[in-house]
Amino acid sequence: MKNSVDNSKFIQALRPITEMGKSNMRKAKLQTIYLMVFLISLGAKLTSCTKAGSGAVVTGPAYSFISTMNLAPYGDSANIYFGGNEYPGGAIPIGSYSNSYFKVASGTYDVDFKTPTTDSLLAEIPSSTFDSLGFYTILTYNDSANGAVKAAKITENFSNITNDSAYFRFFNMSPDVASVDLYINGTKVQSSRAPADNILNTFLNNFQGIPGGYYTIVAKLAGTNTMVGTTLTVSFQSGQVFTIFLEELHGAAGNSFSLAILQFTD
Repeated sequence: MKNSVDNSKFIQALRPITEMGKSNMRKAKLQTIYLMVFLISLGAKLTSCTKAGSGAVVTGPAYSFISTMNLAPYGDSANIYFGGNEYPGGAIPIGSYSNSYFKVASGTYDVDFKTPTTDSLLAEIPSSTFDSLGFYTILTYNDSANGAVKAAKITENFSNITNDSAYFRFFNMSPDVASVDLYINGTKVQSSRAPADNILNTFLNNFQGIPGGYYTIVAKLAGTNTMVGTTLTVSFQSGQVFTIFLEELHGAAGNSFSLAILQFTD
């Protein structure tokens, strides 16, 4: 989030200082120093305004902000451990995700996902750095049918977000669907998206701009007109970011697929 400050008042405050005579020069220098200290303090406060979910509280340089997605249909509910310490949010069921960021102390951690009943390790993210005021999504996934549960950390990039557009990205998190094309209002916007392809091709984790408005979104088997999952009708608000994903769930009636959307709000 960018901030602009009207400097006209500060410039007006400096003019009488520069017009003083030599006899008042020492006083002018002191006033200038005090003014500069004020400006630096103001700038430091403005830098604390950053893109965050409603659950994020920016209190200083000691925290990182994290969202979670448990999107491994061949997995289990998961408890999350940072450096061996369980995050006290309870187990995350399959198909569940957070729509805001929670905070953890910045530092270097390995992240483990464990079953709540047997404490067995489902997946892990090797030791990596969570930077001060950094934003991350950590998720579990399967990249093939009946495949192992895997985990990944996505570093969020909000540098291109403005209030002029809405922004979205798309994840195919259905391991039983080979690849899909994504359509928005009948226009193909992404082609041949394979399961969990955003893990290796991190460019796919970036948000792309789209005018704010109402949209109909569908996924189709790549190169065909066969729709996969449900039709998604959404309102994209300018200045907001959205993650669209194709989700797979397993139940007594078999596998089900649906398009879902995750919106992080200020």
